[in-house]
Amino acid sequence: MRINIVNLDKDNWILTKFARKLHYNLKRSGHVVFSSKKAKKDVDVNHYIIFLFQKENKESYFLNTINTTMLTHVNDNFRYDKIRKISNFMNAGIAMSRDHAHFIKSKALGLKKIFYVLPPNDNDLKLKKINLGFFTNLYSDGRKNQKFFIESVKKISPELIKLSIIGKGWKELVGELKAAGYEISYQRFFFRSRYISTLKDIDYLIYLGNDEGSMSFLDALQLGIKTIMIPQGFQKDLEKFITFKIDKNLKNFPSILKKITDEKNKFLEIREKLTWENYTQEHVKIWESLK
Repeated sequence: MRINIVNLDKDNWILTKFARKLHYNLKRSGHVVFSSKKAKKDVDVNHYIIFLFQKENKESYFLNTINTTMLTHVNDNFRYDKIRKISNFMNAGIAMSRDHAHFIKSKALGLKKIFYVLPPNDNDLKLKKINLGFFTNLYSDGRKNQKFFIESVKKISPELIKLSIIGKGWKELVGELKAAGYEISYQRFFFRSRYISTLKDIDYLIYLGNDEGSMSFLDALQLGIKTIMIPQGFQKDLEKFITFKIDKNLKNFPSILKKITDEKNKFLEIREKLTWENYTQEHVKIWESLK
């Protein structure tokens, strides 16, 4: 398709970014793309960014082309009137949400069709991972259930979690997790200042021991940090402050991890959906439907 992006943004800011990104991704998709301040005659589509600054006379438009306009912040009488004045020259308006598209339709402003395409993200920020803390020394009898912890963690994507571990005896297991792609902060010794700094950074404190209780649990309570542990020892007396209670046989621990990471996984899914590539392709679909 031959597409002309009519960029009417006077501030050269966010709307110009939309125009440039749309231009770039249309070109990457194999379309012939132009950017200008006015309509072109020899194109398939003239797409206006944004309706607010469009001219109101018929001579400014080529009705042999598909004409669409970006709709956003349609929220007062001035903007309602503006759309009424240009609606005869437009094949459709494209809003930024289903909610706003429905709202504009309810105003009956004369537009023949109203579509919507959700705004994309720049995909330049990394997902903030859930930081799981496990602070304890390990012993040869396995009383801290560290191997079960490692097995359970490996069922969760490294994209979703990172680990903060403090204590002696973890070196080999930390190496195993790092080799599997997990981000880990590891300290062998409990230096108070570094321990408190690390504790403040975690999202959940985990303790799988069944041996009276974790002193870190008491520090987590002071800071209001969520906890995942067995109600046993003094932790039993304070169990109403345990966010997720682990059964003594630990069987529900993997499902707890899954529950807290499923919520984070939703953000990965929407991140992959709200891209400039998808934003562009949704516009192409609209223009093709208007042919």
